[in-house]
Amino acid sequence: MNSYFNGEYMPLDDVRISPLDFGFIHCHATYDVMRGLVHFDKHYKRFAANCSYYGFTPPAKDELMKIIVELIQGDMFIWLIMWKGTPPSGSPRDMTGPDNFLVYTKPYYPIASKPIKLKMYNDLPRSPGYQEHKNFSWIELTQAQRHADEHGFDTALVRSVEGYVNEGPGFGVCFVQHGIVYTPKTDVLNSVTIQVVEEICAKLYIPFVRADFTKIDFEECFICSTSGGVTPVDSINEVCYNYSSITNRIKEAYDSLY
Repeated sequence: MNSYFNGEYMPLDDVRISPLDFGFIHCHATYDVMRGLVHFDKHYKRFAANCSYYGFTPPAKDELMKIIVELIQGDMFIWLIMWKGTPPSGSPRDMTGPDNFLVYTKPYYPIASKPIKLKMYNDLPRSPGYQEHKNFSWIELTQAQRHADEHGFDTALVRSVEGYVNEGPGFGVCFVQHGIVYTPKTDVLNSVTIQVVEEICAKLYIPFVRADFTKIDFEECFICSTSGGVTPVDSINEVCYNYSSITNRIKEAYDSLY
């Protein structure tokens, strides 16, 4: 068994979801992804906050831990999803549908084995106001990834409506200039990986700043995600980065946690 769906353990292939569920047709859903249980407390805190924001009640922390322990085998991703089901009336304004809860696991895989190349996608800015709370409303990120694929890049970054550097499909971004780490501040996901990077910087006496900025011409750049951890960036568009100094120190410290 590799999933737990609404109170039952079952193979993930046996999970059945209605195409009429609001989680599917309205994106009324939230989720979280963690690698093993190393940062479980941080992920649970974020998941619980996101559930509250979208109107769901997550399982208790101890209950969730028991479920995960039953499912996990080795180095794995753990996905947590809550979404609104189909209401009795079928009306798009009827919010009385059931809440669904799914946990599933799958083997871990990294984003990349070498520094990646990013495309800055400027055509469709990230929708403002709720991006701190993890959601499946990925249309800007999906369009950005399609654009990156079409132009021979590994993946992409988008901007906010104000033109600030924002984030990418499933990852946040950090830059380094004069020994200081900078990461976007407004309308970005409350990234667990970036939280950990901030803690690492404090231990290594590396200044860490959350700020709004439009430029990408820094000395170093790396992305942060559950799947990739700290992944060095080779370039964004025509801007190339050095990744042998601060980035490597942070990456080594992050990788040692696993």
